[in-house]
Amino acid sequence: MTIELSETPVSEALEKLSWQVLEDHLADTALTPQDVDKLVGLVRRSDALVLKRLNPKKQKNRDKFLEKLAVHLDGKVYPKQAELVRSHAVRLNEIDGVYQSILGLLAKTKAAALSPELRFSALLDRSNREYIDLLEQMYKSSTAGGFLDLGNVTMQGESGNEFNPEGVHELLLTTLASTLGMEAHIHGWYDDTGVLVLPTLPSPSSQDRFAVGSVQMLAAAWRHWQFSERRHRYLDAPLERKGDLAPAWAELGVKRLWDSRPSDDHLELYDHVSNARLAERLRQHLVTVLADSRYENAVYGTDREVDLLPNQAVSIQELHGATALSQLLSGEITDDQSEYAGLTLAEWVRGYSVLQDVAHNALQPLEADRLTIGFSNAELVELLQRLGLQGGKAQVFIKHATYRKASRDLFDQPLIKLQDGGYLLLAISASTSSIPNIILSTLGMLEVNLDGRGKRFEKSMIALLGKHGIKAKNIICARDGETYDYDVAFVWGDYLFLFECKSRSLSGGDPARTYFFSLGIRKAVKQVTRLAEGLKRHPDILSTYMPEAVGKQVVHCVVNSLPYATFTEEGDIHFADEGGIARFFQQSEIGPRSFSREAGLSAIDPASTVVFLWDGDKPTSEDFLRHLRTPIQLVNVVSHLKLIPVQIPIGEDEALQVVDFLRTDWTVDSQREAARQAGYQTGGDPAPAMPPA
Repeated sequence: MTIELSETPVSEALEKLSWQVLEDHLADTALTPQDVDKLVGLVRRSDALVLKRLNPKKQKNRDKFLEKLAVHLDGKVYPKQAELVRSHAVRLNEIDGVYQSILGLLAKTKAAALSPELRFSALLDRSNREYIDLLEQMYKSSTAGGFLDLGNVTMQGESGNEFNPEGVHELLLTTLASTLGMEAHIHGWYDDTGVLVLPTLPSPSSQDRFAVGSVQMLAAAWRHWQFSERRHRYLDAPLERKGDLAPAWAELGVKRLWDSRPSDDHLELYDHVSNARLAERLRQHLVTVLADSRYENAVYGTDREVDLLPNQAVSIQELHGATALSQLLSGEITDDQSEYAGLTLAEWVRGYSVLQDVAHNALQPLEADRLTIGFSNAELVELLQRLGLQGGKAQVFIKHATYRKASRDLFDQPLIKLQDGGYLLLAISASTSSIPNIILSTLGMLEVNLDGRGKRFEKSMIALLGKHGIKAKNIICARDGETYDYDVAFVWGDYLFLFECKSRSLSGGDPARTYFFSLGIRKAVKQVTRLAEGLKRHPDILSTYMPEAVGKQVVHCVVNSLPYATFTEEGDIHFADEGGIARFFQQSEIGPRSFSREAGLSAIDPASTVVFLWDGDKPTSEDFLRHLRTPIQLVNVVSHLKLIPVQIPIGEDEALQVVDFLRTDWTVDSQREAARQAGYQTGGDPAPAMPPA
């Protein structure tokens, strides 16, 4: 009899709806309470149980399968978990019903008369034209006052309405991706490996483009519902169906409302902030690259043979991608010859940089007809091989950059495979994408674990602390047959700081990846708790390896290489990140800086300082503890977020309301106020009184 439940046979049973496979495995399992909770969790999170297309036979088999599981759990005296399985079966039928309702609405539109190929072709053409219009509006807005205010994340449209251009761009792409998903599910466009294979696309007319306007709305509904039900299944977030509605809903013809919102455990909040901070950090890093004219000498373009980095680059964006990824992963990626899903990190960067450069060139004339770029497989392979992806590496990259069922969006996989073996490159997705973010997201989708770079991260943290006069080291020892590995240990003031270093990809906002990231957080907490107990059971560890730490207050912190941090209280296990810690030691003042190609980045003007990270002239351990408990980067983002509802029809008389986070505009004053409330000294504050001599 096995000790615990195994995920592999359970997943196989759920995929095949085979009660025999599951029953056989359960018969060989002790089925402890932990096993049962794990089993119910696997059932709840199984995407295979969600039936987006009407399939009465499979739905009936699913219901029978889940009822047999519930009866089995009742027989093992787990009535609570049995009821969870039964209630999930009801919820699955509701989830399926909404997907099928959206497809029903699609069938009633004018676009339904078009072939699926023409429908998608018209939507792609319409999206390309709308993106050109958006770019022209952005250029007009950014040059109206002679400068671009980076704190202002909204623009004003011609009708006077405010909108977020990044949000509009993302909506155009997610609408395309959702439409692909809808059509692929209906017409079987996914191959056996999950790759979407698109039939030949006919040329649309202006009437076709007009007709697919309704498809955009329904694709957005599909996307919002998919996010909501996955948020519910993976993150246990509320998803409530309400029938008793305010009169205003009735006036809109809505009789039932689904309401989706984040759970109250802050999991989604911290996840959203980490992804927002990563995007902001990458934008800031791009500015530093643009400010250094030396980078231009390494750029060779894509018109000739170009060696891989560190020798040559195809674009400034590639140099930004490589240096930013090196910084995020704590080591030069060009020194790392390890392969991640068949490619070195330098090859990953080169592949996406080539696609981005091709797309960027297509955008230059601002002509919509140029934004869908066709390649034969041979042409794409030749291009990538000429630009550094030698031999079979070009085909490996093409495979990973091609859109599939598991893709998060078209930013990550901007290539679409065609039935004739060729590919479409969508300039709307590839031209402005953040290469480091895309690579981290794609490696996450491919379940590539970056923890193998952990030792490099530990060494970089020790070097960072040493640069600022703090002697840190790694402690590895064995006691009573157990190994204790304290990644980074150092004494500062009255404290012993112990860092557990982690190098994991962020979620990109996908509920499933958010869930798996949270599992990594839980695992880290268990590791730190074990290490803390080890010090209590074996106090000689400190007296032997770090005698100066004896008697000091121990501070445990999980340090992430990517920007993930949380608010914590004294005595908690803290969560911080390398970027925030590096910025803490770099300079006390935080404030606005100007940029020009001639002068580069300016220094911070003391008169415009927003916040001081240190209370004195030098950082102290107390200042550092405040940073661990209340990271200023987290303060700034969280204070400029709000929850907003988005409503969208999902049926004849049914609507969905999705409540999610939205970034708001910020100013120097709003940043100061947020920092002040978090306990920091801010610019403009009266100087603290000097203590008596």
